[in-house]
Amino acid sequence: MSNSKSRKDLSIIDAVDNLSSMAELEQESQKFRWIAPGQQEKNQEAVKQTFRVVHNYLEHLYEKDQEKLKDKETQRGIQAMMVIAGEAAQKLGKYTDLFKGAAELKEYQDLQQFYLTKIMQRFQQSLKLEEAWEEEWGGLKEEEIVDIHRRGLKDLETVRKDKSYELFSIRKEDGRPYFNRNLLRHIKLVGDFDESLIETGAETPFTRVRTIEDRDAHATAREVLNLTAGYVDEFYKEALRYKEIVFAVALNKALMALMLAANGRNLMQNTTGKSCRGYYSDFHFFLREALGSPEYLEFLESPPARSERFSYALINVCQALCTAFFMRVGTRQEEIDLIHRLIKKKPGESVPFAGISAWNGLLEDDEEMRSLLKGYPSGPLLKTLELFREEEGKLGFDPLAQRNLPSQLFNFSLGELHVSVLRVPAPIRQEVITKATVVSEFRGFLRHLKTKLEGKRYLLVNLQDRTSWEEHARCSALEELSRQGELLVLTLPRDTDFYNQSQEYAEQSESEGFVAVFKEQIASGESCGFYFPPQVQKEEIVRISSQLIELIWKEVFSHGKTLSRKQRLDFIEIFSSFFVLKMIEMLKIEIVSFTCKDALDNGAAMGAGFFAFLRQLSTGEAWFKEEKDFLLWMLYGPALIVRERLIDISRLNRTISALAALDAELEIRRKPLLEAFSALYEGHLKPQLRMANPTLN
Repeated sequence: MSNSKSRKDLSIIDAVDNLSSMAELEQESQKFRWIAPGQQEKNQEAVKQTFRVVHNYLEHLYEKDQEKLKDKETQRGIQAMMVIAGEAAQKLGKYTDLFKGAAELKEYQDLQQFYLTKIMQRFQQSLKLEEAWEEEWGGLKEEEIVDIHRRGLKDLETVRKDKSYELFSIRKEDGRPYFNRNLLRHIKLVGDFDESLIETGAETPFTRVRTIEDRDAHATAREVLNLTAGYVDEFYKEALRYKEIVFAVALNKALMALMLAANGRNLMQNTTGKSCRGYYSDFHFFLREALGSPEYLEFLESPPARSERFSYALINVCQALCTAFFMRVGTRQEEIDLIHRLIKKKPGESVPFAGISAWNGLLEDDEEMRSLLKGYPSGPLLKTLELFREEEGKLGFDPLAQRNLPSQLFNFSLGELHVSVLRVPAPIRQEVITKATVVSEFRGFLRHLKTKLEGKRYLLVNLQDRTSWEEHARCSALEELSRQGELLVLTLPRDTDFYNQSQEYAEQSESEGFVAVFKEQIASGESCGFYFPPQVQKEEIVRISSQLIELIWKEVFSHGKTLSRKQRLDFIEIFSSFFVLKMIEMLKIEIVSFTCKDALDNGAAMGAGFFAFLRQLSTGEAWFKEEKDFLLWMLYGPALIVRERLIDISRLNRTISALAALDAELEIRRKPLLEAFSALYEGHLKPQLRMANPTLN
């Protein structure tokens, strides 16, 4: 069997997902998937391909990984896979007309023949781990154990969709993990096969991701050193005289690592040892060590006297490094080039981007990318394997420490107000589901804003759902920081039934009812998932939001008596952008971030959407190529680099739909619409946008 992989082939995890779906064909949702009108020919090929991929997988194990076949754990996993394959063949014949008899299908027969004559023969040659497994499974019958493995295989869909990967690192309140060992075994089982395609030299779209990260770390290190140069010089004037101070030693290590990351000789292309990427991680590690040192914590409790110059040199360089860590720009061109390769367009190709057709074109590009990536190993699955190999799973969920780095995206002006927009994953560390803590470097950043940057105000737009058991602790940690006055937090839930217009809200098409419920949701505040900065009176929040809701209904949706579900979803998104802009203006915000657990889906979608929203307000002209590339980068870059996947499709569709709806109205009646909204803002509603450009390359 060849280890090269056709771009049209399924990955093994996709094949297992297909088998699981076929095996549950009695369910209406799965039945529709396989008997959709006009899809018979396509589905017939998908079924054949699914059995072929499983067959190829078993051949790979038989020819290349014979030791694994001696392992009882692997044997039971394969047995479970074959049980699902048998169920799939039986259900296909019973519930669909795809084949006269799926069990008679050549691809299925070939798979069964290989399994019975080759794989089962190998199984019988080894009882290596039998006694250990008998003890672990507590005397369960073999068929019962295989059934447990079968259920574990079906849970792989959780990993493939990358929805709750943080739960691999977070434990329940009683200390138990959220995912059972079977799921981890099967991630390893199918993941090793997919990963082998990469290890044997097959090119994938993500082959260069580490190189991109490495060059970004190099550029970022140079940028951070440049931004903090004055503080670093002051520190090194006396640092060598204080080698006994833990705080000073840790800072020195952090700066040494940063300098090594900034040295071009340590780029991956120039070294076989540790590269810039690794040294930048070391810088972050030692910076945290400095922030946790006894001396720094004592300084926070009892600030040193002004005469203690070196103490202040320590504090200043430490907190300046924290600020640069969050405010850095880094690089983006190589990520943009990667996105263009996925779309199959040349990096220099110019595509008109204006009006409704522009947003449709963007969705077509997205479809092109998703189609291409289906033919490659699952990025999230391989990332999960990497997590456990590095034993980061024991460290808790900590996105900043797991190379999900913050950065400055763009800047804009609104009247006299100048605002920097950042990309910031949840700046928290969480080991147990019920408790999360804000990381020390984020607190250091906030202190530096207060003491050295003229008290710049930072609004963190929290897009996590505080009503969810998965995200409540993270929301609470950020909101508590807000109550202490160090940060302003605005929580806009992104997974409630109202936000999704699902459950009891799904059929509420009458406009007046929708508008009344929308106002009630905001007035109810925390009980409906919202949290507003305490610096603004609740009555003022209710007044402003009510005015905006009424205005959007009138100006964007023409006071229609009914609103379709799509229109209601667009309505909520458009409101969010106008509301955030109003909060920025009212609170005199100079730094803002759109933060979800990892800023890959909700955060990326709203950050990019807000940029596009401001662009819509500022001008009706066609977008420049640089602007479109920047939008693509904000949407796709984070998820591609951090999780080797695309942004969640539902978040993308929601953002694009709302932007297209607003664009449609602006094309028809731009001047009166903007004049109507300008009445709610202090100045003329025409923001000036600037993309944050790297200061060093």
